[in-house]
Amino acid sequence: MSQASLHPRQAGKAQLTSETLEHTHDRNPTLSRSTSPSMAVETSARKDGSGQVSYRNSSRGYLFSPLVDCLFIANVLWPLLWFVDWAGGLEAHEGILFWQIFFVTAPHRWITIAVVSVDHHRSDDRRWLFASLAVVILAVCLCIQFGTGSLLCLGVVDYAWNAWHFSSQHHGVFRIYQRNGLVQESTWKGRLHKIAFRVFLLYVIARVAGLGWNDFAEPINESLATHVGASGPFVVADILLMLIPIYLVALEWTRWGIGKTAKIASVVYLTSVMGLFASMLLAAHFQRSQSVIQLAVASAIFHSVEYLSIVTWSVRKSVASPQSNVLKRLSETWFLFLFVFVAVIGVGNYLLSQGLFQFWVTVNLIVAFWHYCFDGMIWKRRPNSSKGSPITSAP
Repeated sequence: MSQASLHPRQAGKAQLTSETLEHTHDRNPTLSRSTSPSMAVETSARKDGSGQVSYRNSSRGYLFSPLVDCLFIANVLWPLLWFVDWAGGLEAHEGILFWQIFFVTAPHRWITIAVVSVDHHRSDDRRWLFASLAVVILAVCLCIQFGTGSLLCLGVVDYAWNAWHFSSQHHGVFRIYQRNGLVQESTWKGRLHKIAFRVFLLYVIARVAGLGWNDFAEPINESLATHVGASGPFVVADILLMLIPIYLVALEWTRWGIGKTAKIASVVYLTSVMGLFASMLLAAHFQRSQSVIQLAVASAIFHSVEYLSIVTWSVRKSVASPQSNVLKRLSETWFLFLFVFVAVIGVGNYLLSQGLFQFWVTVNLIVAFWHYCFDGMIWKRRPNSSKGSPITSAP
């Protein structure tokens, strides 16, 4: 694995797609209330005859509390993490990378498998579908590896699939926050904003991977090559695409400050996410490879911590569920479980990587594909379901 591919390769990208989240709210417009006041969120959605969708929330826009949301979902301290990585040199980078790979990214992938295993509502009438998909993914991965003798092909698939999940999850979480406000926008405008949001993130991920980079073997203009790393067409594309985060962030701040329709939580989250990806695009634009790697590690931690936090928020909802199942009992001691789970998965992955590196990479790629596949299913509330879902009722 090259360090340049850390962003999608080692950062598992959990998919909380906006379609999934929108479907959930349409099916369950009033969210269940947590026993914790800081987690109480009551949202309703309606669509009027003009095609306008209105999202109302009488509570604050935070899922936990201002401090917890800012630190663990919006990850507003990502600039500090980047600064420590930059100022600390190689030793600091290797230390951050160690914790990111084994104790952040790996647990964030494996926890999806754990949720699927213990949530009976999600697997009662689809257990064969989950099992079949798991077997198919396993068989395809093993056939490709043994057939080619290389992990390159699986790595390319992982990069592309992961990139999509990255954009989907960040947009999905933003939609959770946005629904807690009073935002009204037409269907076409909402779709346009969704496309713009995702296109920008996908473009940045592609640029981080090296798309449009010059090797400067024979630069036409030495002074230009010193300041701009992108090839001709990408110089223009970078500038045009950078307008997307500027527009989206300005719009959300306007909705909060002037229109009073957005919650500050959605403003903080969107600003943090777009700030991170805009920084990555700038680093790729000027071909600052070291900064690209450092920001990629920060984004991997951002993404994984965000996912673990959203899962925690959702699972905690099952405390108020009348059903008695493994997930409900697990939610009562969730933080202890999460601590033990992260420790076991982290230590296990580290030990496995020391003796059987290629086997460890293969296992993690397979788990990553399971994670991407299952995550798009477990967050989706099935129509005409007679059973409550402690997780899907939250997002």
